Amino acid sequence: MLSIDLTGQSTLIIGGSRGIGAAVARVAASAGSRVAWTGRQSCPEQAQALKKLGVETCFTVADCTDADATAAFTEKVAAQWGGIDNLVYCAGFTSPLPFAELTPNEWRRVVDINLNGAYYALRAVTGVMAAANRGAIVLIGSAAIVAGGGGRADYVSAKAGLEGLNRAVCKEFGPQGLRCNLVHPSLIETDLLKARHPNPEKRECLAAGVPLRRLGQPEDIAHVTVFLLSDLASYITGQSIFVDGGRTFCK
Repeated sequence: MLSIDLTGQSTLIIGGSRGIGAAVARVAASAGSRVAWTGRQSCPEQAQALKKLGVETCFTVADCTDADATAAFTEKVAAQWGGIDNLVYCAGFTSPLPFAELTPNEWRRVVDINLNGAYYALRAVTGVMAAANRGAIVLIGSAAIVAGGGGRADYVSAKAGLEGLNRAVCKEFGPQGLRCNLVHPSLIETDLLKARHPNPEKRECLAAGVPLRRLGQPEDIAHVTVFLLSDLASYITGQSIFVDGGRTFCK
């Protein structure tokens, strides 16, 4: 039977305490990987869920926009586990502010979380991976880069920047055995989406606009992400994959 196997590997997830990141952590652990993750605050529930899966775990409270904290944790994980095989950048933040109300500080904050943080993570891990002549990276973007994201210019611009970063890493580090891919979700039923649309009827309306007639679940993104980390995807790199129920190109 064909299955995804990450046994003996180490996966670092930046932004792995909740939502998509937490789902990626659980699926990677279910595939046998050791899991290290960061979050802005501790999450005992996530730690307990991973513990039940019987794999080694490592966690630290760190802001994804803190390059030094990301580098320090990466160094710790690599030393503890003898390297890092996989990186997933899941940290993200969106603001509902229209363009005219965006301040320079708000713009910088959103770009820092959604784009610069990915650079900090890649900067910390690519040297470790290149030294081992192998590594798989997945960046979590957003399907909003196609439709404009309802006018959230800061968020859309930052997520679009991941497209260029993905291709550059693919080209530069491919000869050293590294693969990098980008996954674009749309309308995933996370706590953030529920907070933005607390009315269940509103979420049902959103689901009605998806060709598959449902909102995505964090596991929908996690399954694709972990596949891309695995050897089953060993010849896939530099790609952008939309996991959106068909919504992006069928509006």
